[in-house]
Amino acid sequence: MIYKVSYKTTLPLVKKSPTAYFISDNDDVLNIEFIDGNSNEIIESKNVKSGEFVYGGRQWFTNWIVNFKDLNGNILYQDKFNPSNKPVFIKIDAFALGDNIAWMPYIEEFRVKHKCNIICSTFWNNLFENVYTDILFVPPNTPISNVYVQYYIGTKDEINLCYTPTNHLEKPLQKVATDILGLEFQEIKPKIQLPRKIKTDKPYVCISEKASTHIKEWNGDWQKVVDYLNSIGYKVLVISKEPTTLKNIIDKTGNIPIEERVKDLVSCDFFIGVSSGLSWLAWASNIHTFLISDFTPSNHEFKSNCTRIYSENCVKKITNEVNKKSKIKAYDVILEIKKYLNK
Repeated sequence: MIYKVSYKTTLPLVKKSPTAYFISDNDDVLNIEFIDGNSNEIIESKNVKSGEFVYGGRQWFTNWIVNFKDLNGNILYQDKFNPSNKPVFIKIDAFALGDNIAWMPYIEEFRVKHKCNIICSTFWNNLFENVYTDILFVPPNTPISNVYVQYYIGTKDEINLCYTPTNHLEKPLQKVATDILGLEFQEIKPKIQLPRKIKTDKPYVCISEKASTHIKEWNGDWQKVVDYLNSIGYKVLVISKEPTTLKNIIDKTGNIPIEERVKDLVSCDFFIGVSSGLSWLAWASNIHTFLISDFTPSNHEFKSNCTRIYSENCVKKITNEVNKKSKIKAYDVILEIKKYLNK
């Protein structure tokens, strides 16, 4: 009798993983059960014939124990999940810049914890591949067959417990990765490839008014903030991809390579933005970030090296509702900038 177990996931949101079956020349019927080794909970148990598949139905990290038993309950074969010294493929299943930056450090944490060989695909490999040198980066949608286990890190609008164990709308964004990879959550600043800082004749600040959706944007008076920064001697660079109508700024909007954005960020005094990928990029660039958001929960983004500006009674869960007029005023933003500069 031949026993087969595979922990590889081939497609996201499909419950056909992990997989177990057996091959026999006889009409044997065995019970195959998938057990969560941490909780001892039986996740799946099924009586099958030779060649019939049984699926654990979880694509996120589980300390699996897979038992092949006869119908009297005797264990004939047992497979215990162990990725140590084995190839592990982890895919970031999201194009958004902020998601990729937020989740990347936990792929490295998984590698260190399990002493495994990580293959990784992200949509922003150029930011990471020269600093996470123990990880092999491949382009998205690269098929790799000979891996021990494969994980997807991502979020979906509808809760799918085969894809992720918890609701991503109710947790810090970085905790999405730790939940899927079975790690203890702690905030970790990602590493990205950083150029040298450049001395400028006049100090400057980078800002971005834009986010992936309009409901994440601050609809307060950005011009007042710009005018204040100009009045205290700062040049203001607008580095959004989308165009701006702000005056008295240096317009660096447009579809500019991410490496150029990092060059602008590492030499600025601080960054002002909203719940967006550029805020995550500024944070990863070791730049103090003023994050204006009364839309995402206050623990959704990073906390270190950050001044979060929000209205407690106006914070909403991430939904598709139309963003109402923000209670955050330009004065609130200017006041926080003054506090930071007077430290």
